[in-house]
Amino acid sequence: MAWMTCPHCGFTQIPAAKCLKCKKSLDRPRDGEAPAPAGPANPPTPSGLAGIPRVYLLGFAALALAIITGVLVWGSRTSVSTDLGPPPTSTTPEPWSLDLTGRWQGKVTTTITASPSRPALREVFIETDRSGNVVAAGATLTDPGRGGAGAGYMTVPDGGRRVRALASALAGSPAGASLTLDFIPYAPWVPQRERTWRAVEGLRKNPEETTYLLVESREPDYLIQAGVNATGFLSYLYLSPAYASGRGTDALSKAIHPSPESSLRGFRNLVWDFSGSADFVTLQVAATISGPAGAADRVTLRRQ
Repeated sequence: MAWMTCPHCGFTQIPAAKCLKCKKSLDRPRDGEAPAPAGPANPPTPSGLAGIPRVYLLGFAALALAIITGVLVWGSRTSVSTDLGPPPTSTTPEPWSLDLTGRWQGKVTTTITASPSRPALREVFIETDRSGNVVAAGATLTDPGRGGAGAGYMTVPDGGRRVRALASALAGSPAGASLTLDFIPYAPWVPQRERTWRAVEGLRKNPEETTYLLVESREPDYLIQAGVNATGFLSYLYLSPAYASGRGTDALSKAIHPSPESSLRGFRNLVWDFSGSADFVTLQVAATISGPAGAADRVTLRRQ
């Protein structure tokens, strides 16, 4: 069977009335006429996109459309997010701090140099606030059979009120008055009794003008002195008869001399040349204490 070529679209097909591709009518050859030359037995393979089936072209087009759509959506979201203002600033955490509030205590045995020498006991305490500032401190020497000595101090917010109350009581009783000195932590070997106190230093004619008082117990055996300052600094000293001396004079200032801004970070000159250093990891204070008798001793204070 001879092949025929559509004169309209060039499609090669078997003889038919219409082109199978473009559907246009095909003129049959008249009798005696030679049919139109048939195209090549193997039609040339279309080049480029013409050779790709339509179903693949549609697939490629759909894929390209999806990619373009995704790019546009992502771009729109990015532009919206960038218009929301600057990113939130990160907050800087507060610096960590160690709470040093508490009472630090320690004790150590010592030796009293005498003939013969004898053992004794030293006890020390410190009270601190959150930052490590010392708000109270004290030391006691217990000499078995002879009593001993003790001294310390503390700070309070109502120093002015205390001074005026004590000055008023002493002004009304020049020979001595019963005073409330509840800040003195007496050692167990100090007799518990009612005491009469007299002013040694600081008392003025007008109690309202008094800013500092040094008072002393009038008992002849144990020497007890206390200092009350309007600034809120309260100090004390007690001595057994074996250690007492200098009645009627200031013996307290020789034992109590805390350095300004005393704290665990600068642990020095608190009570009887009390010096040392603080370990904030173990919450311990390694200190050295000396006086009123014996050599200097090393003592470790632990927070209770």
